[in-house]
Amino acid sequence: MRSLGLFQFLLGCAVPFLGTIDRVGAVVSNPKPTPFTDFTDYIFFYPPADAVSWKTLYARSLQLPDESLLMTWENYPAEPPLVNHPIFKSVDGGSTWTNFSAIQDQVNGWGMRFQPFLFTLPQAMGRYAAGTILAAGVSTPKSLTGGVYIDLYASTDNAATWNFVSHVAYGAGPETTATGDAALWEPFLMVYNNQLVCFFSDQRDPAHSQKLSHVTTTDLVNWSAAVDDVAYANVGDRPGMTTVAHIESTNRYIMTYEYCGSGGCAVYYRTASSPLEFNSATGIALRSNGTSKRVPVSSPNVIWTKHPNRTDGSGLILAGAANEGAVYVNEDAADPAGWKLVDVGQWAAYSRSMRIVTIKGNKKLLFGNGGNMGNPAYNSVACGVTEIPT
Repeated sequence: MRSLGLFQFLLGCAVPFLGTIDRVGAVVSNPKPTPFTDFTDYIFFYPPADAVSWKTLYARSLQLPDESLLMTWENYPAEPPLVNHPIFKSVDGGSTWTNFSAIQDQVNGWGMRFQPFLFTLPQAMGRYAAGTILAAGVSTPKSLTGGVYIDLYASTDNAATWNFVSHVAYGAGPETTATGDAALWEPFLMVYNNQLVCFFSDQRDPAHSQKLSHVTTTDLVNWSAAVDDVAYANVGDRPGMTTVAHIESTNRYIMTYEYCGSGGCAVYYRTASSPLEFNSATGIALRSNGTSKRVPVSSPNVIWTKHPNRTDGSGLILAGAANEGAVYVNEDAADPAGWKLVDVGQWAAYSRSMRIVTIKGNKKLLFGNGGNMGNPAYNSVACGVTEIPT
């Protein structure tokens, strides 16, 4: 959803730590890092003074074959012109970022407004070759009325230019979190069994304030009917913000989501042998082990990576949430008692993203921060590159 999980959390709790605060309440960036080194909490984009709403949110990253990095986010400049999803690029490991391109609404006249997601197509599909970069995002009018699309765009020149491909899903709106409003949120893309799968948060079913759904395509143009992934019996419950990772060592899949409503926006996860069958799996509340028993809340993110210190093919599951700067680390079995909390030194953020990248041939963990849903003065875009936590 335009997940209000963190916002609801903030109403009853202290604002999550965001770094050093200056005298006027803004976050102070760490110094610009030396190229191709590890660093944390580096702000590389400050929104303009007349930016509205949350300024920035929801940063998402991608790496190109030449090891350059891309970052996009929800952007809130004063309109007109129509809002878009900017693409910034770094060719020095995250030290320097330049304004490279933008994913602009080419068909609706509404703007690209919410929740961008970047994905590299790993195989040819339809008329698109392997290596094509895809971008999914939510297009809806500034008024949030009149309809909403999850739209798919493609780039065949490494994100320099973008072209509209298809409408993934449509809702009549309004694009709000009110029960009964037919809104759509938070696309997440992956390829499974020669299909492109788009997961998203879905308010179109009157039996559910919100549920999680997916659609599939084999040509990037024609999409299937929506299939449920998580749908609770209580009409007021709002599972949201799907992310999925493939646990390669076991050939299983893990989904994380926030469980708002009865779940209090706590982070839950499910595992399944197919990413199309999460609805038959059991939701498990994620908790840290040891004595702390930390509870992650709101806008989770999950990835899998091969273990950096092993050669047996085993790996690690890494998960995060909006109320926690640290990373939750688990082994491949996703044991509910196996989540270890590891401090990585990177600020918390609303839907903070994680991606395994290669920096000068070395595997690293890239963070993308697009601010929080608390005080908008905090909401610049920051990144970090760290060793993979174990």
